[in-house]
Amino acid sequence: MRRNTLTTAVLAGLTGMAGMVSVSNAVNVNPDGLGQVLLYPYYTARGGNDTLISIVNTTDGTKAVKVRFIEALNSREVLDFNLYLSPYDVWTAAITETSGGGGKMMTADTSCTVPYFQGGEPGNVGEHEFLDFEYTGGNNDGGPQGIERTASGYIEIIEMGTLINTDALPAAAAAKHVNGVPRSGGAFGAPCSTLVSAWGNGPWGFGFGNPGDPTVATQEASGGLFGAASIINVAEGTMFSYNATAIDRFWTPGAEAAQGHTDPGSTLPSLASGDNESRVFINGEVDFQEWGLGVEALNATIMHNEIFNEYTVEESLGARTEWVMTFPTKRFHTDNVGGGFVSPGSNAAIPPFTATWALWDDGSVAALARACENFNFRVFDREENEPDTGIIVSPPPPQQGFFLCREANVIRFTQEGGRPDASEILKEPERENPNLTYTNFQLPSDFDAGWVKFDMATIGGTTRRSNPSDAGIQYEGLPVIGFQVSTFTNGATEAGVLSNYGGTFNHRGSRSYISVTD
Repeated sequence: MRRNTLTTAVLAGLTGMAGMVSVSNAVNVNPDGLGQVLLYPYYTARGGNDTLISIVNTTDGTKAVKVRFIEALNSREVLDFNLYLSPYDVWTAAITETSGGGGKMMTADTSCTVPYFQGGEPGNVGEHEFLDFEYTGGNNDGGPQGIERTASGYIEIIEMGTLINTDALPAAAAAKHVNGVPRSGGAFGAPCSTLVSAWGNGPWGFGFGNPGDPTVATQEASGGLFGAASIINVAEGTMFSYNATAIDRFWTPGAEAAQGHTDPGSTLPSLASGDNESRVFINGEVDFQEWGLGVEALNATIMHNEIFNEYTVEESLGARTEWVMTFPTKRFHTDNVGGGFVSPGSNAAIPPFTATWALWDDGSVAALARACENFNFRVFDREENEPDTGIIVSPPPPQQGFFLCREANVIRFTQEGGRPDASEILKEPERENPNLTYTNFQLPSDFDAGWVKFDMATIGGTTRRSNPSDAGIQYEGLPVIGFQVSTFTNGATEAGVLSNYGGTFNHRGSRSYISVTD
C-alpha cells in the first residue's frame, strides 16, 4: 500500500515531483469545490417544491459537459443532454412539476446545449419534460411505472472535454457569447447552430463518415467546475441550498483529446467511465490506491464507514428535520441494466453493496428484491444521552436495524405516530411498496433534538467492504453523499412578517480500511 504523509511530501519536493504527480492525478473529492464531476444529491419537484441548479466554469477554456438527471428509486436516467460552457460562463436551470405530476427541466439561460432548448434570445424559456423510457417497457425494473417517479432524484454533471477551434469546426467560437447570446462563431449565425449541426451532418456526427469523430476540436478535460442547488417552495416561504460535491481528476490525465465526449443521446460517459486511481484523505494521511474499475476509484473518494448529522423536531420551534442519503454509484453494483455491472441471471450484488434491485429470469423482472441495505445506528440527545440504554458493558450493542432501499433516500425524523402522505419538507410521497417510500426515523418522546450516528459498515455479523484494490486494501462502508435539512416555524410574528426558516448541513463522516495482505 502506498501512502503519502507530510514527510514523504517534503522528500518529494527535495528529490523531484515524480512521486507526487501520480497522487495529484488520482480521482479525489476536492474540498475547494472545483472538479471535473459534480454530484447533486437531491432534486425535487414535489408538493410545490422547485429545484434550481447552477454550473459555473471558472476557467478560460470552453467546456463540453454531460448533464444527467436521475430518478431516486433505482437510478434510471430521466434526461440527458450536452452542455457547452464558454469561458467563465454560468448555466442555470430549474426542475419543476409538470401537469402530469412528473418533473421537467426549464432554462432561460442562453448557453449552448445540444439539443438547444432556450432558443437564443434573452427572455426565452426552453424546457423538456423528464422521460420514463429507462424504467418502463423493455426497461421495466419492477418499480413504479408512473411519470411521477421522475419528480425527485439526483443530478450528475461530467465534464467531457475542452473545446478548441479547428478548420473543420470552430467549436470554441461557437459557444462564445456575443452580447449575451452565443453566435456560433459569427455575428450573424443562428445561436449554437454550429454545435447542434456538428452532431448532425458535422464532424461529430455522421456527415463526415460513420460514425463521426467526437474528438475533433476537443482536448482533454481540465476541471474547474463548481455548482450549487436550491430547493425553493414559494407558497411555504422556504429555500434550502447546498453545494455540489466536486470530484476532481476523474479522467486519466495526459490525453491529447477529450476522453468521454459523446453525442447527446448517449448514456456515456457515466460515473464508471473515469480513472481507476483514487486519492483519499483518511486518518491524517493521503491514501493512494489503484483499483480494477474506475467506479471503484470514485467509490473510494466518497466511502464512509460512519455518517453523522443532527436533528431537531422541537415542538416549541415548529421544527422538522429530514435527511437525504444518496448512493450515486449504487446502480453499478445492484442492477444488470441501466449501466449496472451485475451479470444477467445473477442475484449477487457487487461489493460493497449486498442486495440487488431485482430478481431476473430470462431478462424479465420476476420479483422485486428492493436492493435494501440494513444499518445500525445510535441516537443521542444534546446531552449525550441515549434512549433506554441504562448501564451496559462496552462496546454497546446496536439498538436496532434500519433499512434504506433507494438510490436517493429521504429520512423523516419524527416523534409522531403514523405516516403522512408525503414528508413535510421535501414532499417525498408515501408509496404502496414501503421500501420505496420515504423512511421514518421514530424518535423517543424525550429526544426532540440531538444527533445520530449511522454505521455504514456493519451488517449483521459482517462488515461491508469494497473489492480489494491492486494493493490489497478494502475500504469499509458505502459510497454516500447527502445533507440534513431542518425547518422552523415562528407562529408568534405579526401578520405579514416572514415566519418560516430553514437550513441545510452536509453530512459528516469517518473512514476506515483493512489490508487483506497483512
